Amino acid sequence: MKKSRLMPLMLVFLSIGILASISVVYAPWQTLGTGYAITTNYHGIDVLPGTHVTATAGTLDPSIVSVTFKWNAPNGTTIWIDVVTPLWTNGTYGKWNDGTTALIHYANATHTLYLLEGLSVPQDWGVQAFFQGPGGKEKANVADVIKIKAESFNVIPEVPLGTIAVTLSMFTALGIFALKKKRIKFHS
Repeated sequence: MKKSRLMPLMLVFLSIGILASISVVYAPWQTLGTGYAITTNYHGIDVLPGTHVTATAGTLDPSIVSVTFKWNAPNGTTIWIDVVTPLWTNGTYGKWNDGTTALIHYANATHTLYLLEGLSVPQDWGVQAFFQGPGGKEKANVADVIKIKAESFNVIPEVPLGTIAVTLSMFTALGIFALKKKRIKFHS
């Protein structure tokens, strides 16, 4: 009898564990077929304040000589500008939309994100990658721009008392439930 009562509870916890371990669909290079793409190490994941976020730009275009990253706060203000040159490669290849393969050239920049003063709501940050090379035009005060790609992510406030307090309160509630259940069974 006890085993049959525990089985549904165990299945619920197992299901929650499996769902928690499955990450959000990760498609950072969805636009690489156009020759240019950008992603972050928090693609599709909420960011806690004080987290180091790395933006990585990739291109199949060998004429790109530098990438300028513009990090934009939720109010639209550009907070940081990083010019990365030269680009680097690790030997990986990507495919243009026409099926042609080419070596992927990378650039990256890292910054620590935070909530703007006085706000405790999620905030949408963004980073733009300006791919620069010969024959490009001036766009958004950046010279020789061939293509612009962008990525955004949410910076969310932390739980005021912290993750430990939330975890402890969950286990306390579970303990109280178990004690009440034990008393009811003992008195029957």
